[in-house]
Amino acid sequence: MSGHTVVLKLNQQQLELIDKTVERGEAANRVALILRALHEYAAAHGQNRKEPAQ
Repeated sequence: MSGHTVVLKLNQQQLELIDKTVERGEAANRVALILRALHEYAAAHGQNRKEPAQ
C-alpha cells in the first residue's frame, strides 16, 4: 500500500453511520471501511493507476 494520507472531516451523523456499518461486520474498523470505500470509488471512476495524480 502506498503512503498517501487522507484527512476526512465527518459530522456526527456520518461517524454514526460508519460505526453502525462496522458494527454490522461490513469491515473490521473505521479505517478498513474507509479504505474499502476509497478503493471502490477509484475502481468505479477509472482511477486505479499506480502513479500519483497530477
